[in-house]
Amino acid sequence: MSQSAPVSRLSKTNPADERKRRHGPSRGQSLKRPLTDHDGVSLRAEVCDANMNGVDAVEWREAVHRWRRYIQDQRGVQGVFENASGDRVRGSDPHRFSPEYADKQYAKLKDLERGMRAEYGRRLHTTMLTFTASSTDADGDPLPPADHLLHLTGNKHRDNADPIHGSWQAVTRELRRVLDDRRFEYLAILEPHKSGYIHIHMAVFVDGVVTADTFEPVIDAHVRNCDLASEDAHDLDDDSTVSVRHAGSDRDDSDDDHLDELAIYLAEYLGTYGDDPLDQPDHVQQANALLWATEKQRWRPSNGAQAYMATASVDDTTTWEFVGIEDGDGEFYEATTGGGVTRMETATDTLDPPD
Repeated sequence: MSQSAPVSRLSKTNPADERKRRHGPSRGQSLKRPLTDHDGVSLRAEVCDANMNGVDAVEWREAVHRWRRYIQDQRGVQGVFENASGDRVRGSDPHRFSPEYADKQYAKLKDLERGMRAEYGRRLHTTMLTFTASSTDADGDPLPPADHLLHLTGNKHRDNADPIHGSWQAVTRELRRVLDDRRFEYLAILEPHKSGYIHIHMAVFVDGVVTADTFEPVIDAHVRNCDLASEDAHDLDDDSTVSVRHAGSDRDDSDDDHLDELAIYLAEYLGTYGDDPLDQPDHVQQANALLWATEKQRWRPSNGAQAYMATASVDDTTTWEFVGIEDGDGEFYEATTGGGVTRMETATDTLDPPD
């Protein structure tokens, strides 16, 4: 899926970001902030610097540089799979910032759309909710981007870590409460502002009639539970906060187009805006580096939505096992146990140096 950078129709300007653009720090000053100022924040080891006093997060600018090196290192890498007969095949296992990965995600999104059409029929209503948070503190200074993101999504932290309580759990809990008498699924997508900071769009698919007022308690739950959210930035009368459409099978042509448009709109924010992630706009690369550093997924589906998107594409008659990777030069590297992403937790002024 190759396309130009989209302009969000549903995003609203972050008031704090607007003040900063006019009177406050530049984007360059934001990039000079460390990813986090808090202890106990789990990050990829690649964006952590260990020293005798503990573990510090690198600056946002440096995290972007290290993300770019990661993307470059992934070029030409393929997974190698082997069956019981010893036959081997090579196939792309694209990272989540590649165009190939976005194509797969878009296919899943279309599966969700078809599933919702078939399941809810003419009763299908779609709603888009937007949740934002100020990216500056009370003095107008830019916040560490990971801390800002965690105010939206929450953070699992140790007892001795600095707590950051996000609004996500409160939002989903309130959504279940207000829609308790009907079936629904949702898909939330993390989208960057032009500043590189993140906000959340949530598409809700509902079996039955809903209005913007239906979701007022959900928006309120976000404002109450996110210290960086303001009521002014979440005006219920603004379509960019809550937008409701009837998309059922008895809809007219414009409604039919709306559901297709919604699928395309959501797909635009699955992670790619061109053929190469390194050709994306600067603010998108900054947001991608942040998602990579924190290991946050760009989208969050409900369990039911995930089931609709879990299309089977594996030959059930043959068992293939991942045995290693092959780089762009054809060099094979055997898979080892205990793989995965190495993570570290930020910590300052510790008594002992990190391992």
